Amino acid sequence: MVNDVMKNAVNFLPGLAVLTLLQGVASVSAAETRPNVIFFLVDDMGWMDSSPYGSTFYKTPAMERLAKSSVRFTNAYSASPLCSPSRASIMSGQYPARHGITAALGHMPVKPDDPDYNREKLMSTPALQLPSSRKFLAPDQYTLAEAFREAGYRTGFVGKWHLGLAPECWPENQGFEFSFHGAPDPGPPSYFSPYKFKSGTVTDGPAGEYITDRATDEALRYIHTGDGRPFFLCLWHWAVHVPFQAKTAATEYFRNHPDPQGKQRSPTMAAMIQSMDASLGRLLDDLERTGLDKNTIIVFTSDNGGLTHKEVEIDGGVPPTSNLPLRSGKASLFEGGSRVPALIRWPGVTDSGRVSEAVITGIDYYPTLLEMCGIPKNSKQTLDGVSLVPALKGGALERKEVFCFFPHNFTEYSPAGAWVRQGDWKLIEVFYISDLWPEKYLLYNLKDDLGETRNLAAEYPERTAGMAAELKRHYMTLCDRPPIPNPDFDPATLPVGGWLPHGNGRLAISETLLQVNSPGIHSRGMPRETGRFKLSWKMRTQRSTTAKVFWSELSRRDFKTERCVEVATAADGMWHEYAVEFETADKLYGLRMDLGAGNTPVEIESIYLCRPDGTPLVHWSFHPADAEF
Repeated sequence: MVNDVMKNAVNFLPGLAVLTLLQGVASVSAAETRPNVIFFLVDDMGWMDSSPYGSTFYKTPAMERLAKSSVRFTNAYSASPLCSPSRASIMSGQYPARHGITAALGHMPVKPDDPDYNREKLMSTPALQLPSSRKFLAPDQYTLAEAFREAGYRTGFVGKWHLGLAPECWPENQGFEFSFHGAPDPGPPSYFSPYKFKSGTVTDGPAGEYITDRATDEALRYIHTGDGRPFFLCLWHWAVHVPFQAKTAATEYFRNHPDPQGKQRSPTMAAMIQSMDASLGRLLDDLERTGLDKNTIIVFTSDNGGLTHKEVEIDGGVPPTSNLPLRSGKASLFEGGSRVPALIRWPGVTDSGRVSEAVITGIDYYPTLLEMCGIPKNSKQTLDGVSLVPALKGGALERKEVFCFFPHNFTEYSPAGAWVRQGDWKLIEVFYISDLWPEKYLLYNLKDDLGETRNLAAEYPERTAGMAAELKRHYMTLCDRPPIPNPDFDPATLPVGGWLPHGNGRLAISETLLQVNSPGIHSRGMPRETGRFKLSWKMRTQRSTTAKVFWSELSRRDFKTERCVEVATAADGMWHEYAVEFETADKLYGLRMDLGAGNTPVEIESIYLCRPDGTPLVHWSFHPADAEF
């Protein structure tokens, strides 16, 4: 084709016109050899939220289709368990510890008095002052979009940005020539038009138009309004973030066709995922129809794990999804918080489709796409990620570990902390020790214990110490505002053996006994389960009284007399075993044991929580090491 154009140009055009035409032909020819890129990002889609990853409820035929010509990663992580930090990591190629966005605050205004550190409740439990999250992606970041634009690509952004409320932080000022986005944007105010964004470039469509469909329309329109240059397109869907709104017909279908496994129970979420998958299907259809599929790289992933700690009220109060067998979900340091689906299609390289167990994270997409497209790295941009090209070609990655820095407390769902993964091993460091999270280090072997149920830190002290040193080096080196000691901290507020005193008393561990110098003890470190329970303990005391055991539930977290059982205790200073049974209407949240008035100490050897048939749930044994912070 090029030779024919050159021949005709020489025969029929003057010299200057020939030169101009030949330059244009050369430009088009070069553009044709460079791959296009589509980065397809889903919001809040968990690792188990699609059929390629094992769901029997969520119907995702387009993902199955994409997987047949992609590498499907089974150990893929977002850079953070929340959206703004992980999106900033994709755009910058940097860990959240480095770029400073660690919470989902990209929709919040920046204030002159925003503190560098979270200074709330410094006297209560935190032994550390933790850095506050930045609220926007710094303008001096050399973003992935800027790298592609300066390499001669068209750059377009469609969907949720969430990396800065002010216009100077919007995608059109971070390397994108075209953008279709709204603000503020943690989620769309409405999935149905009118969309009700307060600012941005989103325009309303016909009444009732669904924003997932509209975003797809805008992406396809962008693809086909080009000027001959290859394109870099980010289609970052608002789906499947709250609000929980889906098309009625699809919702009713899933309401009448529940999950055969009984794990995922929200028909609304299933319908939202179906719309997202239909968007991917339309995209694949269009690429194949136009022949662009032969030269278009596709990255498909999610910005964090599936949301599990909210309820979908229109579905009867069920959770949006289930990440089982993973523990917890979005906003958590556990696997459910940031393990995500990840598919990468590279025409000519991944055509046969493969599964990779390589451990990858969100910071890797930046250097990977640069290498795939032959774009040199900018020496001014620090990249923490590694190129995934070796894994895409069937090889191994030369990397020892990946990290996550998440200094934000989400009560029973996750402690503030950080984690490092080395091979099959994952170590979590807990920054704020409490009765909910009484252990500083949590070590898991994910190969044997994907659900993170058995803490092996005490069994492998050398591994724990080595990984802890690497983890601390990570966040202390990268953070320009690292965690610092809190001078106002009162060590008396730390739990002892997983329990706290009430009143002004104190707890201590002597030998293997819990010494109680307070009216009683309480803890929230309970299994979140419902039904009948048996609490037993071995104790000696000289207080003449009746012990009272209170329990609280997830929906009723205070201790009330209507949720209390009593047991007579012997004030003879001898060891006795006691037990009470109780039943909860909602998930168990906390326990309180009132041990009577008086100044004499009470000694407790052990506490057991089990089912009435003896099925164990929690065993609190008291050893001096348990009292260490």
